[in-house]
Amino acid sequence: MTPPLTLIATLIAKGGLDGELEQTLQGLQGPSRAEADCIQYDFHRDAEQPRTFHMIEQWRTEAALTAHEATPHFQAALPIIERAAEKLTFTKMYRIS
Repeated sequence: MTPPLTLIATLIAKGGLDGELEQTLQGLQGPSRAEADCIQYDFHRDAEQPRTFHMIEQWRTEAALTAHEATPHFQAALPIIERAAEKLTFTKMYRIS
């Protein structure tokens, strides 16, 4: 059995758009946590770089993450994220121990 997939998304807001980006990301939290295959969906602001946000997500499978990315709530947020973030990085990993 494949272990759950963990995703860490790091987003850096464009100057002056951090409030809009934060609100959009917070809006994803409730609906995403309600998805059947979501194990964890946590949202953080970087302690040293206030325009930087981190999403720590855990999904039962990679297919569950793909399904999440197709949901109406994610699709509605995507254009705002793309407009408000100057940089997005994603790290996918499987827990070893």
